[in-house]
Amino acid sequence: MGDKQFFRKVAELSGLTVEEAADATRATLECLGSRLSSGERRYLVEHLHEGLRDAVPVDGNGRMQCFGLPELLRRVHQRTGLNDRDTESGVRGVLTALREDLGAEVFDHVMQQVPNEFRAMARVRAAA
Repeated sequence: MGDKQFFRKVAELSGLTVEEAADATRATLECLGSRLSSGERRYLVEHLHEGLRDAVPVDGNGRMQCFGLPELLRRVHQRTGLNDRDTESGVRGVLTALREDLGAEVFDHVMQQVPNEFRAMARVRAAA
């Protein structure tokens, strides 16, 4: 799945437009990346499609920031300008699409460094 397909998947899952889904994807990945250690950020980037990799900050001092789901939603809202409902729906869509795209093993590995509420946002959907 390329980045455009990923954005369409997020739009489908969230009810956002493709443009809003692209913004939500970039903002969510940026915020998620800041919540991970530098090694885990690199691991995530290695598994993302090339078009999504730039959204995850891999430079910096390597310190991970500690925050929960409410702060993640606030940060995504601030970066996208989406209303609260669309922000939550967008983050849920991004994390669900990310889980499907990366596979459960890689997704769960990345999610070990974040609160369980982040992982719980990703819906597990039945195979079509």
